[in-house]
Amino acid sequence: MRRLALTYCFVVLSAGGCATQVIESKVSTTVTDTVTGDDTNLAGDDSDLSGADLDELVTVLQVEMSALSRAVLDSDEAAARAHLDRINQAWVYAEPLIVAKFGELADQITYDLRRVVELARSAVERNRPADADKAVAFLRLAIASLNL
Repeated sequence: MRRLALTYCFVVLSAGGCATQVIESKVSTTVTDTVTGDDTNLAGDDSDLSGADLDELVTVLQVEMSALSRAVLDSDEAAARAHLDRINQAWVYAEPLIVAKFGELADQITYDLRRVVELARSAVERNRPADADKAVAFLRLAIASLNL
């Protein structure tokens, strides 16, 4: 009986560490620093992204993802949806550019970025600020893998 109780305690205590954890390095913060200087609201910007290069699209994704996170946290649904629309627009143009630039390596990169976009959608549709924060953190990591 005591052995069963000890086994149960061990399982319960060890199962608590199964959540996703993002460990950011100092390298990823330099990506953020380059974007935060221009924190304009691009969601209201009706400019067409079809001619944008990958660097510009990545900047749009970063700025809009951060703005979406703030909007979801503030329960501003209209702003969050506007930022999500801009994220989706940037992603539509960024995905083929990533595939063209990175070839075989593009599979993992596009998978990671699709996950970020899905987290953003979940944040807006389900009003989940935690998903928005995860999207921002995962986007930083995915962009670091692009070496832009």
